Amino acid sequence: MSELLFADYVPKNLEPINSIGAKWLRLLAAMPLESVAGGKRVCVKMHLGGGTGFTTIHPFFTRKLIDRIKAAGASAVFIADSPGSVATAAERGYTAETVGCPLVSISGPDDRHVRLTPIQPPFGAFNEVEIGAEIVDAEALIDFSHIKGHGACGFGGASKNLSMGCVSQRSRGAIHALEGGLDWDRAKCSHCKICAENCENRAISFTEDGQFDVFYHNCKFCQHCVLICPEHAIRMLGGRYRDFQRGMALTTQAVLAGFKPENRYFINLLMNITIFCDCWGMTTPNLVPDIGILAGSDIVAIEQASLDLIREEKLFPGSLPAGWALGASGHLFEKIHGKDPYAVIAFLHELGLGERDYTVHTLD
Repeated sequence: MSELLFADYVPKNLEPINSIGAKWLRLLAAMPLESVAGGKRVCVKMHLGGGTGFTTIHPFFTRKLIDRIKAAGASAVFIADSPGSVATAAERGYTAETVGCPLVSISGPDDRHVRLTPIQPPFGAFNEVEIGAEIVDAEALIDFSHIKGHGACGFGGASKNLSMGCVSQRSRGAIHALEGGLDWDRAKCSHCKICAENCENRAISFTEDGQFDVFYHNCKFCQHCVLICPEHAIRMLGGRYRDFQRGMALTTQAVLAGFKPENRYFINLLMNITIFCDCWGMTTPNLVPDIGILAGSDIVAIEQASLDLIREEKLFPGSLPAGWALGASGHLFEKIHGKDPYAVIAFLHELGLGERDYTVHTLD
């Protein structure tokens, strides 16, 4: 049974020493970072967000983590994310000065500095991914993740941060393609072009004769176009979200295979838990109150515990988009998105990446 550390967001009183910021420092002190990072070149994998979104991990938490890694004896430390997010990171307060270390694109500014890595076992035609060379070349990995909902896989956490955040745009598209494709109903379409204007990856366009066109090389199947279309003219074909989740688990395994178990660590922040992923480049209302921070060396256990802490009875009234209603059964995220978020955890466990049973040590 894996042991996790937990800092509860809610203070027992209003003394500053019991605030989440002070608890974060105590949590950092309790982490075994000397054995994880000591003498190593450490990659801290984060999602730095984009667009008008601002509910990614606050730079305060990031800076204190970097300071602690340095104090643990790391030979070098850097934060890594995809090229586009790194290029605009300063807009959300992430700079080398504020976080205390370089911000590095996982795959270079042109997304071409990658290492082709086999998927074992292959999942049909999905048999390889392009992992960013900066990830591959690191000696230790800190997976620093923001927990939130996700329309394609139910939720985004430690596994999504690695599987979708450590690979090239081409590989992200290949993983998302496991779900199916996009179907357009011309009769319903008003040609308002909201879908194209709001596609973060510029994958959607319309031909001169008004035909909907998807450049699948760029499409990451985030389904933003499906949800934003006012006429409901776009839908996802296949709906094979479990295939997507299995692809995420297999890619997570491929990323983690490059690090010794003792040189990888996972931190999940359960704050600003929104309905959609930070990759949408926008911020929406929080679904539930801030919960706290989990940390541990078992990715399966920390993902399981993160979901277990998010309770439907805590749902804020009015936090769902207009016209949305909860489904009949399952976790809160499943009632919202129609996908079982625990499925990816089951696949991670099946691959031998950790245990679903855990104990939690809550810091005072």
